[in-house]
Amino acid sequence: MKKLLTLVSLLLMFLQGNAAGFVDQWGRLKLVGNQLCSQDGKPIQLRGWSTHGSWFKHCYNDKSAFEKMKNEGANLARIAMYVTEGDGVDEGWVKNCIDWTEQVGLYCLVDWHILKPGNPNDGSYGGYSNFFRNITSYVKQKNYKHVLWEICNEPNDDVEGAPAEFDYVWDWIKEYAQKVLPIIGEADPDAVVMVGTPQWDQDVTRAFQDPIEIKDSFKGLQIMYSFHHYAADQQRYLGILSGAAAFVPIFITEWGLSSHTGDSGVDTKAGDHMLLVANGKNLGGQIISWANWSWSDKGESSGTFTGGGYSNMNWSESGNYIRQQLKKGDNFKFCETTPYESAQVFDGENDFYLDLGAYDKGGQDNAYFDYDEDWACPNNNKNNEHPCNAGDAGKEDGFRASDEFFDIGYSDKNDKENAYKTLGYIGNGEWVTYTIEVQYAGDYEFEAYACNHPDYNTFAIAVDGKPGLVDEEGKPTRYQALYLPPCKGGQKDDYNTWGWVTPYSEYNESIKHRIHFDKPGKHTISFAFMTSFSGLGSFKIKGQDHSSLSLIRDEQIALWPNPSENGSFNLTVGADSDVKILNAQGACVYSNNVAAGKIAQLNLNLASGVYVVTIESEKGVSTQKLIVK
Repeated sequence: MKKLLTLVSLLLMFLQGNAAGFVDQWGRLKLVGNQLCSQDGKPIQLRGWSTHGSWFKHCYNDKSAFEKMKNEGANLARIAMYVTEGDGVDEGWVKNCIDWTEQVGLYCLVDWHILKPGNPNDGSYGGYSNFFRNITSYVKQKNYKHVLWEICNEPNDDVEGAPAEFDYVWDWIKEYAQKVLPIIGEADPDAVVMVGTPQWDQDVTRAFQDPIEIKDSFKGLQIMYSFHHYAADQQRYLGILSGAAAFVPIFITEWGLSSHTGDSGVDTKAGDHMLLVANGKNLGGQIISWANWSWSDKGESSGTFTGGGYSNMNWSESGNYIRQQLKKGDNFKFCETTPYESAQVFDGENDFYLDLGAYDKGGQDNAYFDYDEDWACPNNNKNNEHPCNAGDAGKEDGFRASDEFFDIGYSDKNDKENAYKTLGYIGNGEWVTYTIEVQYAGDYEFEAYACNHPDYNTFAIAVDGKPGLVDEEGKPTRYQALYLPPCKGGQKDDYNTWGWVTPYSEYNESIKHRIHFDKPGKHTISFAFMTSFSGLGSFKIKGQDHSSLSLIRDEQIALWPNPSENGSFNLTVGADSDVKILNAQGACVYSNNVAAGKIAQLNLNLASGVYVVTIESEKGVSTQKLIVK
C-alpha cells in the first residue's frame, strides 16, 4: 500500500508540474552569450508548431488547440499574423492566442508575417507600428513573461540567386529594425526578439557580417536572428545555420519537412539532419530552438493534419514525425573531433603555417560541414548522400580516408611536393576545424594564401567554437566576417596564381583584425565559409616577440563562474598581478592588485555583456573573456 501511495503521489506531482507549464519552470528567457536560456541561465530549447494564416482559425480558435500542442510535447507556439493575406491583421486573435498559451504554460512567438512584397518597409506593412505598440502594451498590462517577438517574416527580393547576392535586403532589414525595435523596447524592454535575415531567412550570416547597431532605446532586448529551412530542397543551406551558430544567436522560427513550396512530399531523412544540427551538432555547439510549419489542415505535405482533419486529429506524415521528435524531449549532441595525426604546434614566436589538409577527424557535422553539388561530385544527390573529395589531392591522389570528404587540392599541381594543401570547391555554409597547440596566449596577426580568381570569398574564424577575432587593441569586434581578396587583383578563372593577402572586413576596412587565444594549450580553429569561395591556401599566423605574450599557464589562472551573474565571480592567479576589467567600449570598470594563490571574490554589479579581463604580472600579460548575464 505504501508503494502504491508513493507512486500515486509521484504521478500527481508530475501532473501538477506538467499543468504548471514550461513558463513557470523557465521564467523570463534571456541570452547567455549566443545561447537562449531560462531566467536562471540554463540552456533551453523551445520547440513546437507555427500556426498557418488566421483563415485557418478552426485549427486554433480556442485554448484546446494549444493544450493539444502541449500534450504532444511542445513548449512553444508561433502565431503567424499574416499582414496582407487572408483577413489581414487581427489584433484580437493575436491577444487571444497570447492568453491561451499563457493559460496552458506555452511560450508564444508573435510573428509579423510579411511575405510579398518582401521589403518590410513597404507601405502595405505600415501597420507594424500600431500592431507592435498595441500588442506589447497588452503584454505589459497583463504582466506576461512568455511572449517572444518576430519582427518580419522572410524578408526577400523575390528573385532567385545565392543568398550572398542580396546585401541590399539586409539594408532593408536594418532600416526597419531601427524603427520597430524601439517600439518593443519601450513596453517590453528585456524581451527576446527575432530579426529576419535576407532571402526568406536563409542568410543568417549577415547578422555577424554587418551587425545591427544597438541603440539606447532598445539596448536591453535579447536579439536573435531568424533562420528558415525546408528540408526537402534546401539541404545546401543547412551549413549556413551550422556555421553561423558559432557567431550569433539563432532561432529556427519556421521549418518543414517539405520543399519550400510547403508541398511536394516530405523528407524525414533531411529532417533528421536539420534536427541534428539544431540539437547542438553545429560549429558553435548552440542548442537552437524551432517552430515547425504548420499546425493546420490545409492539406499540404507540410501541414500537421490531413485536409479537413483537425477535428478528428487525423495526423499527416509530417505531423506524426514532429510528434515523435517532441516526445523524445531534450536530445542534445555536440561536435566531437580529434586531431588528424597530432595537434599542429604554434610556438608563438615563429610564423606558423596551418596545414589545411590536416583537418580534424570526426567527419561530417563534427570536424566539418561539406556539401558537394553534383557538378563537383556527379553521383551526389540533394541530401549530400554521395559526397567526394573533389579536390586534386582527393580525386587524383586519394588524400585522406575514403569516408572523409572535405575538398583538398594543391596550390601548384605541377609541384605537389612543395605546394600548399588548399581548400577548394567551397560553397556557402561549409566549415572545417583544426586542432592546434598554442604555446603562448595572445592576439596574433594573420595572412591567408589566396588565388587570383574573384569570388564572394567571405569567411569567419572561430576559436573553440566562438568568435575568434579581436581588433588591434585586443577588444572584441562587431565585424567577425572577413573578405579574402584575390592575390593579384582578380582575374576570371585564374585558379593557378597564388599569393599572400590580408583578409579584411568589407564593412569596416580600418579594423586590423587579430586571432585571439585566451590561454596556452590546445585550441580548435575553424573556418566558416559564408559564401562561395575561390579557394583557401595555407593560413599563416604571425609570430611575435615573447615579451609581448602571456607566459601564465592554463593551470595558474582560474576565473569562475563564467558566465557570471551581475559581475560576481572568483579569480585566482599564479603570480602577484595587476587585474583590469574592460567593457566592450574599452572603458576600465575595475582595477586592482591580486596576490598569488589568493581567491579574489569580486562583486562588481556589471551590466550584461562581454568583458575583457587583463592579468599582468612579472611573467607577462594574459587576457580572458568574461560573460556577464
